[in-house]
Amino acid sequence: MLRILAILIFFSLSVEAQKDYLVTSKVDTLYGEIRIQSYDQIDRVQITIDKKKQLFTALQILSLNMDSQVYKPMQYEKKIMLMKVLKEGYLSLFAFRIPNQNNYDGRLFKKMGDLPIEVPNLGFKKILGNYLDDCESVSEKVKAGDLGRKDLDQIIDSYNLCITSRNTVNYSVPAEPIIIANEVTAAIESLINKTEAEDFPSKKDALDLLRDIQSKVEKKETTPNYLTEGLKSYLSNVPALSDDLEKLLSLLKN
Repeated sequence: MLRILAILIFFSLSVEAQKDYLVTSKVDTLYGEIRIQSYDQIDRVQITIDKKKQLFTALQILSLNMDSQVYKPMQYEKKIMLMKVLKEGYLSLFAFRIPNQNNYDGRLFKKMGDLPIEVPNLGFKKILGNYLDDCESVSEKVKAGDLGRKDLDQIIDSYNLCITSRNTVNYSVPAEPIIIANEVTAAIESLINKTEAEDFPSKKDALDLLRDIQSKVEKKETTPNYLTEGLKSYLSNVPALSDDLEKLLSLLKN
């Protein structure tokens, strides 16, 4: 009897382990059928649990596992995309979908504490060599052409070994800072979505300011007055947005 029970438990755990799942910003783990939906600025994820669908933005997700592949939210070119984690460390490599394509053919390098760069086709030696110039041995090999675009795994391994050998970082620290969704980011996202749905002359300028404010909030920087005052001037004549605007301005003051 105990043996049968043990087999059933093992089978149950094995089935559970094979399911796709996502981890929310509240550190809740949800198992279900997952679909990534790409929008202009922020990716979204639909998860179906017991035939009930839930929708999360990339800001509300820490990571997700789909088809045994890990995805994490990354900010790049004023967008927040869910990218495949190909290799992770002090220097990490991500795959992303190029606009108007379904395949994850784009490649992005991200150093801890630095801005990401797309792995270039043209100017690879110069661009990547300069990006990795805090490790001279790897940087020089890239610039000399000894390590090329086909050697991305070797570049990452060599660079991470170079950095960790100096004891300048704790290699166990995750490479990408967690994007935490909170009331302010939710209010910004809501106002962006509602602004996109409206039609008024200063719409593009208002969206640009909202994304600048969003960037400041995500970096935990102070939002300067010129951004909030500019936003007020652009949206003051759009009644449908007044309540959301006032809510956001109030939250930014706190």
